[in-house]
Amino acid sequence: MWNCCSLISVPKDIGELRSLIYLEISFCPKLTSIPEEILGNLTSLKELRIGFFSEELEEFPGLSSIHLLCASLECLYLFGWKKLKSLPPQLQHLVALKSFVICFFDGMESLPEWLGNFSSLQKLRIEKCNSLMHLPSMEAMQCLSKLQGLEINRCPILAERCIKESRPEWRKIAHMPYIQINWQHIKQ
Repeated sequence: MWNCCSLISVPKDIGELRSLIYLEISFCPKLTSIPEEILGNLTSLKELRIGFFSEELEEFPGLSSIHLLCASLECLYLFGWKKLKSLPPQLQHLVALKSFVICFFDGMESLPEWLGNFSSLQKLRIEKCNSLMHLPSMEAMQCLSKLQGLEINRCPILAERCIKESRPEWRKIAHMPYIQINWQHIKQ
């Protein structure tokens, strides 16, 4: 379900598709409701693309059972909106994630410390987060020992703080094998 401009709620029946490996519910500007049990029932899900819902929402709907996907979900695209000031805390248990893409969190100033729990993470991409200034602590970033690539695009404040060796966030990412900032290879 992508770009469904009139969609207000996701049908409960989607939760019955237990063999589903890919689900996208994004860019639905009127969506305000996702039944809480849907995601928890999709135990074969490998990739989820979710977000960019109604600007009226204060938080992501339907994520209370996402922790049940902690063993299966490998790829997550998360699209925020202006009101959101942080990533949903329900995500912190998704330790099998290999790829995590974070976009459109304009109200978020820092990434959470629990990002360091994602010990299987190989790729992290952060895009269009205009207020983002801080990565997690050095200790949390070093817990991402399998991280092979970090991409930061259209995040003006964070990019400036990461781009040069003398900048405050650089020391947190200097150990990574591949770094791309605003589509420029900084380290490879």
